[in-house]
Amino acid sequence: MKHASEMFPEALKQLIAIGEKGKKQREQRERAGQASKASFTRACKHGARGQSFTEKEKIQLTFNLK
Repeated sequence: MKHASEMFPEALKQLIAIGEKGKKQREQRERAGQASKASFTRACKHGARGQSFTEKEKIQLTFNLK
């Protein structure tokens, strides 16, 4: 059986490795989320560019947003 002073450095290295792996995974998820939001926004703006609304539709949209 190993003494606690022998096990501590090994356990510490393992905990640091686990923390770094989790940090990398969080960063990847955040980058993926930001990319999808950006492309979604561009797609919405692009799709709305050619549309024109009647006055009645504009009023209806205004009330739907409130």
